[in-house]
Amino acid sequence: MDSKTQIIEQYFKLSDLASNDEQALHEIIQLFSKRAVVKGANGFIADNPTRVAEFFKNFFKDNQELRHLFHVVVNDGNYQAEWAVAGRKRSGKIFAFHGFDTYQFDQQNKISFLKVKLEK
Repeated sequence: MDSKTQIIEQYFKLSDLASNDEQALHEIIQLFSKRAVVKGANGFIADNPTRVAEFFKNFFKDNQELRHLFHVVVNDGNYQAEWAVAGRKRSGKIFAFHGFDTYQFDQQNKISFLKVKLEK
């Protein structure tokens, strides 16, 4: 397993903890480069470190409990993760989604681009 795949796996493992663990949230944010762009499934685009941090803080504040299953695929240096998640919103509502993340990395193996897409 290459280091970029390990970073993606770490991202998902931390995502299951970050709603109730400030250190896990901080570690997720540290996986991203200072020039990272995050395109959320809701259309929100975070294009600087402050907005990336806000994106994840708000996401994990709204989603109080998460459990991910995922599979990373690498094709010609392109990284994609297929995932499924079950969770509980702050309101108590239970949900489940299936989707795909697309990743790009900088030379320091920090995530420089993340696009989240929900499958219908």
